[in-house]
Amino acid sequence: MTIEFPNLSNRFDAEDIRKLREYNSLKHSKMTHKEILEDIRQGAESFMSEFTSRVAEK
Repeated sequence: MTIEFPNLSNRFDAEDIRKLREYNSLKHSKMTHKEILEDIRQGAESFMSEFTSRVAEK
């Protein structure tokens, strides 16, 4: 079973957050605690990089 990353809107609204939570829940269900924490850390770094670049554009 392949879990595909959800298609998110540009608004990043409650529906997008729901999609991400569902995606992460399915993805993390087969991971160890250490793998989950590493995945979250990498995701946070990626998010902050994207967030910072978008804020700088404005």
